[in-house]
Amino acid sequence: MSFFSTLGNKIGAVAHSIGQKAKHAVKRGTKFVHDHAKQVEDVAGAVSSVAGTLATGAAMVGLEPVAGVLGGVAAGAKGVQKVAGMLDTADKFGGAVGTAIGAARMGRGNLAVAAGKNAVAQAKLLNARRKAIQR
Repeated sequence: MSFFSTLGNKIGAVAHSIGQKAKHAVKRGTKFVHDHAKQVEDVAGAVSSVAGTLATGAAMVGLEPVAGVLGGVAAGAKGVQKVAGMLDTADKFGGAVGTAIGAARMGRGNLAVAAGKNAVAQAKLLNARRKAIQR
């Protein structure tokens, strides 16, 4: 083997290794979102409502600086809730598309159409959540 052939093989092996690590990291991140997005959304909603209630109480007793901080916490938690909900919907959309493609490959038209309808519904919900975040 020549020098350049050996060098090319080593560079190719390193690039392949980096690609495999990136693929593993994406799979792990996707699994985390799949497993925990709904929980994060629920917890953020609870934090938002509690912080909002405490902010209202603080404003009523004359602690406006505390009310301002708690209002900021409530707004931040509401933002986290919306983004987590969007991630959960995007995960469901991806699952529906995967099911539709798998059913179409196996020749199961009825299942493919049903999964496609589910994917369209998830896409509409995803678009509605995106618009809600932009407001």
